[in-house]
Parts: sequence; C-alpha cells; structure tokens
Amino acid sequence: MRGALLALLAIAAGAVLVSASVADSPSPARARADASVVAGSLGDFGTLTARGDAERTDNQTTVEDTGIVVGAAETLARASRAGGRGSARAVALARRVDLFDGMVTATLARRTATATAGNVASAGRVAGLTIDGRTIGDARQPHEYTLADGGSVVVNRAHAALRVTLGATHGEAPAGTTVEVAVADATAADQVVATPTPTVTPTATPKPTKKAGKRRKAPKVSERLTGPRYAFPVYGKASVADDFGAARADTGVHEGNDVFAPFGAPVLAVADGVVKKVGTLPISGNRLWLRTPARDEFFYAHLSAFSPDAVDGRRVKAGTVLGFTGNTGDAEPTPPHVHFEIHPGGKDAIDPHAILLAWQENRDVPPGAWLARHGADTAERPGALVEIRDFIAGE
Repeated sequence: MRGALLALLAIAAGAVLVSASVADSPSPARARADASVVAGSLGDFGTLTARGDAERTDNQTTVEDTGIVVGAAETLARASRAGGRGSARAVALARRVDLFDGMVTATLARRTATATAGNVASAGRVAGLTIDGRTIGDARQPHEYTLADGGSVVVNRAHAALRVTLGATHGEAPAGTTVEVAVADATAADQVVATPTPTVTPTATPKPTKKAGKRRKAPKVSERLTGPRYAFPVYGKASVADDFGAARADTGVHEGNDVFAPFGAPVLAVADGVVKKVGTLPISGNRLWLRTPARDEFFYAHLSAFSPDAVDGRRVKAGTVLGFTGNTGDAEPTPPHVHFEIHPGGKDAIDPHAILLAWQENRDVPPGAWLARHGADTAERPGALVEIRDFIAGE
C-alpha cells in the first residue's frame, strides 16, 4: 500500500513538472510589414502585407479612381523571424500623383518603414509637389500645408508620404475625406523566453461589487474603444475565448479572440466605418476589415458567407450585418466562430478580450436594417441575401 502511494506521488510530481515546462515556453518572434500605394476613405489600392517569414513585391500597380490618379507605383513588404530576431521592412513608391483633379499633385511620393526589436524608423520624400496650383517643390521633412477649401496636406509624417484631407465637398467626395499616398508601416519583436516564477499560495480576494451603469473598460486602451456606440461583433448568444497570444503554427501567435456562436449567426460591424479587403484566403477563410474615421481597424475571419453590405469601400453603420459565423479557412475542424482582432490606429493588434466583454455587456447599438427585417433566427440564415465571393489573393 505504501509503495502504491509513493508511486502515485511520483506521477503527480511529474505532472507538475510537465505543466511548469509548458508555462515557461518562449514567446515567438513577431514581424509584420504593410505597404500601400493609396489608402484612406476612398479605398485602398496596391496593398501588400507580409507576416512572420514572407516577402511580397509589386511593381505594376496603377490607380485611376474617383479623385485619385497614380501613373506608376512600386511596393515591397518583407518580414523575417530568423534566429528568433524579428525584423520587417515596408516600402511604397508612387509616381505621377494627381488628387482631386489637380488640387494636389506630385511627381513622386515615397515612404519606408524599417522595424527591428521593437524599434521603427521611417523616412520619406515628396517631389514636385503642387497644392492648389502653387509649386512647393521637394519635401523631405514633415510639414503641413493648408488647402484653399480649409482642408490640409501633410507630408512625411507617421506612415504616409502624403496625406490629403478635404475641407469641403469635392465632386462625390464629402468634406473630411482623407487620401494617403505611399503608405509604409512595420512592426517587429524578438523572441522572449519566459522566466520561471516560484509558486505562491493563492489568497482569497473579495469579489468585486458591480456598480450599476458603469461601463467595463479595457486597461490602457483609448476611451474611443470602450465608449458608447459600439456593437458586439456577433448578434445573439455568443461566448468569447480568452486566447490572445496563443501559439499558432502558421502565423506565430493568435492576434485576436475567437467569438463562438451558432453557425450562421449574424456578424455585425462593431462601429461606423468603411469595409475593406473583402475576400477569401487559405488561413483566414472568408475575411474582411472594417476601418473607422479614427483609423482604428477591426479584422473578421472564418465567416461562412458575406452579406450584400460586405463590399470594398462600402460605408456602414455600427450594427450592420457584414456576414455570418462559420469555420472557413483553417478553422474547418473547429466549431463555428468569428476570429476578431482590434488594431488601434491601424497598428499592432491588442488583446480584445476586456473590450469585447464590455461591448457584450452593454449592447447599446440597435440592430441594423437586415436584423430589423429578419430577426436573429431565420430558416434561410444565412439566406439568399448572402453573396459568396471567389478566392482572391492578398492579405
């Protein structure tokens, strides 16, 4: 009997040791590079993204759209995690730029971003710049100019070589419309090995008392992400997995939370914004991005299908149905869910868990028109209104 007891204690001790080794596993290196010829309120053009260990280039993009003309462009996005060291580089070059029928022109706009070990260095140049017919010439330093309509032209600042914001309506573009030319952004972090910490005896803590009417806030996150007028991304009953940062073989780490819900549950725009990059990829499955006027970006993946409002460049309100929960892409073996990411200011993803729980608790945005007509459950869900898209390349 005593021998059996000692054997059981040895097995238990071994289990504890295994658990500790898992907890002390290293956090992998991260690297991401993004480059766009044009980005902003009127849509994105020539966008490349490289994550983990990848390189993408494009030297054949031209743009001719409402209010935007670029005669020739080149973009590069490179990311590496070799030897546990994260590094990334993004380059965007646009030639023969004409915005809003000659309001702003440039012979060249170039922006680069290089990231290593958490540090980012940016550089840029705008050549042959003219504003409202006035010749500015070459600009290498950050500077801001005022348009005749009260808007602004910013050069060599943040991640864009050239940023134009309208002060008044121009054609079909309303006041406040923003267009960025030659956009480059990069982030990287080295591998971090976790240090074992001694086991401590937990002490009981009093259960916090919930105060009526007080909104739960995510720590160290801007008020714009926890204030009112945000919708929870899935309509109806759903559960949020606390899985940000979990290891992933294909992408390094999990950059969002999985929101589990019944197959075909409506997936909603969490805020007012513009729909971007609607399409299908091998890992993400059916995916799209939503970008707000504050430049915050939200990423949705693994949708079973898209709604008619899931169109590149479409302006939507919080609560608009964008698609339906599913398990497309590499999520096929899993229960239906939406992979959801939050990128404040379009930068690195943050842990969305506390924010999602706050949105789920408050639910202060009324349902959109589709839900008002069809309700949460319909025999045709996701239904005839759904628009399935073919595979498209790009991230």
